[in-house]
Amino acid sequence: MSLRKTILKSTNFFLALFILFTVLPVKLNYSSGVIIILIILSVINLLFFEKLTYKKKSYNIFISSLPLIVYAIGLFNSLNLDYGLNFLVKNLSFLAFPFIFWSLSNHINNEKLFKVYLLGLIVVNLYLFYLFFYYFNFGTNFYMIITTDIYHSTYLGMYNLLAYWICILVFYKKDKTLFGFLAVFFLISAIITSARIIFVLSIISICVTIFILIKSKIKRLIILSIVSSIGVLFAITVPSINQKFNQLTEIEKFGFDKNNYQSISSRFGKIEASLKVINDNLWFGTGTGDLIDELVKEYENMDFVMGYKYRYNPHNQYLDNIARNGLIGGCLCLTTIFLWPFIVALRKKNPTLLAFTLVISGVCLTESILNVHKGITFYTFFATFLINNTIYKKDRLLLNNNE
Repeated sequence: MSLRKTILKSTNFFLALFILFTVLPVKLNYSSGVIIILIILSVINLLFFEKLTYKKKSYNIFISSLPLIVYAIGLFNSLNLDYGLNFLVKNLSFLAFPFIFWSLSNHINNEKLFKVYLLGLIVVNLYLFYLFFYYFNFGTNFYMIITTDIYHSTYLGMYNLLAYWICILVFYKKDKTLFGFLAVFFLISAIITSARIIFVLSIISICVTIFILIKSKIKRLIILSIVSSIGVLFAITVPSINQKFNQLTEIEKFGFDKNNYQSISSRFGKIEASLKVINDNLWFGTGTGDLIDELVKEYENMDFVMGYKYRYNPHNQYLDNIARNGLIGGCLCLTTIFLWPFIVALRKKNPTLLAFTLVISGVCLTESILNVHKGITFYTFFATFLINNTIYKKDRLLLNNNE
């Protein structure tokens, strides 16, 4: 077998392996190892097969790497260099995946990678359903069971929402029966993870889908009414979801209450501390390495014991970036992470990229997903994968002329 064919087969194999290591609850060093192998393949491909044509490739994909540059510059403003360097290393995917897709774009089988993603999640979700029914009577703690036995419920919900949109936008037109069923399966899986933001985004996703697929106004109204009723029923009868929304009625004031460590009150505490840190470090931020240390100081001033004991991050990606790198660097990061993919999706009419960007943007309201390895690699992989498909006009799987 020639070296070129070996690279072709190896590229899709290792990209598929990376996807499986992302969605399956396995050790993080597995996916890191696969990224290193893909970088080596990218270098070999560039040196031996793309050396005469790589200059013709678009460099737009490397816009995705700008946050890494901002984080690197932010080290000069950091006292805690150990944490800053560790944070920078975790975010190297912002450069790795643009380079991988830039070099290997001609070898990638888009449809196969989407299917591997769906398959991996099906396996995880079957275990999720088993846990859901097994622990239903103890459902108020179900989201903690997911965190223990699988991983963070919001992240699993986010993976499932993307899978839902892949079924609807990529494969639904080809096989409505199979991928319609899978779309429902992934949506229910997302909902039973019991994360509030995922529940809200799931309902929004259903409504948007109805407007995309159903042309009759009467049918839309009927289906929306049914969906609304089922949503309310889920929120009332499913213990884990009911508990999450009951916390909204249990808070005594709109803000942080040091005597109430329920999820809602704690989130107000994180927001309050983050805004104070931003106000004190408005233009250049705390520096890449010092954000958590500064938040801990604020938590101590607020008497937010859980906050400084567990060194909570802001749990909001927008506040996280601005607090870390200030209005200048933070806004540059947020523009690159959210606005640029959104503009590319609209200009190139790529609904899959648009759905991904909107899901990520919604989840980032309540999570700092780019603080942890699972969130960073998930975002950087799919953002650059989908943007690359758009730039090279490879996304042939758009939703058109739905009846």
